[in-house]
Amino acid sequence: MATYTASCCFLESILIFSILTAFSAAQNISGFTTNLFQRDAFYNPNLSQTELIRRVVARSVWRTNMSNSITPNSPTADIIRETNQFYMKIRLGTPPVDIIAMVDTGSHLTWTQCLPCRRCFPQRQPLFDTRASSSYGTIQCDPSLPCPPWHGIKCRDGLCRHNIRYVDGLHTKGLLSTETLRMDSTAHSTVQIPSYIFGCGMDNRDNVGGMGSGVIGLGAGPESIVTQLGDLSGRKFSYCLMPLDLPGRVSHIHFGDRAAVRGPGTITVPLVPGQRGNFYHVTLEAFTVGRTRIPFTGHSGAVEQGNIIIDSGSTLISLPRHFYAQIKQVVTTQTHAPVVPDPNQLLELCFRKDRSLQLPSIVANFRGGNVPLKRFNAFVTWGSVTCLAFEVRERVTAYGSLAQQNFLVGFDQYASTVSFKPFQCSHA
Repeated sequence: MATYTASCCFLESILIFSILTAFSAAQNISGFTTNLFQRDAFYNPNLSQTELIRRVVARSVWRTNMSNSITPNSPTADIIRETNQFYMKIRLGTPPVDIIAMVDTGSHLTWTQCLPCRRCFPQRQPLFDTRASSSYGTIQCDPSLPCPPWHGIKCRDGLCRHNIRYVDGLHTKGLLSTETLRMDSTAHSTVQIPSYIFGCGMDNRDNVGGMGSGVIGLGAGPESIVTQLGDLSGRKFSYCLMPLDLPGRVSHIHFGDRAAVRGPGTITVPLVPGQRGNFYHVTLEAFTVGRTRIPFTGHSGAVEQGNIIIDSGSTLISLPRHFYAQIKQVVTTQTHAPVVPDPNQLLELCFRKDRSLQLPSIVANFRGGNVPLKRFNAFVTWGSVTCLAFEVRERVTAYGSLAQQNFLVGFDQYASTVSFKPFQCSHA
């Protein structure tokens, strides 16, 4: 999931940096980890796999149409999987309150719905009550004291405010605020981050609904949780997303030096810095379907640098029409089965599912390495049909969470790399 406009330049808050540096030195913590859950399976354990998959794709299509090891002392928090969105549980405030919000590498600012709220969408947890926390604060501003130069942040009536719209129709407005952020650790202690900057959303819209109260931004911007954690994260994190056929299981996200993804089978792809929005841009050179390589050329006729983002907030692989059409044609040619309409009217290319259905292999050819997709990374099945899990999106080209399932995916902002390692995420 990404915002409509680009974030500003990568600027670090000196205040945040000094607080976190001192804290991490005192605590001697090199990293931490959180758990990941999927939301529909967690709250609706009786849902069938077909219904889980249908909800996954419906959410992704709606959005498009609207636009290795852990150290013994690592901090930890829960993350919950609902359909194909992954939510991280943190605690804000004094006394601390649980916040469950979507983990999104395609955005930066962490925000949650807050009281008093003018317009809030339904959520499972109580709304965050700023008046009940002794550590809550707002960020004041005036012409001599401007707000942080971040996307969607402006000064109005002496307070810094956020106003952010996402490509999927999600929208939040409210106060840029500070709070104490807490995460549990694997040593049963608590990591405490003072003066964490987040958005207190008081006018929000999410037409899809769900259990989350907002977004936890994992992007490379200065406002993201990765950046604000400073030395605690080391600008590194990794996660392992559970596939849909394992409902209700916990997967994990790790921060810090121990989040590095390495070892046999690891494919490391360079990030392309300086791209719009501080997102995790990589260069997708082609998809190989069976033995047919289909180059991802742009309007110039050549492969363009940084032409796709790694986006945990999206579900499907999203491609422009001209590239999708070529892949669709080759998959159709190499799949000797009748093409049938999607009964849910969500995906363009579907086949009748039977024992004779033979689907071609699909490999994502990134500049830096090739990532072979398993069947569940590239196709979804519901009822009597199996469909290609790619969608058309002209505005934002994205490598969504479905293609990342059962991979360790590690981001290293200092090394400017993202790594993929095939892995059974149930063992992560």
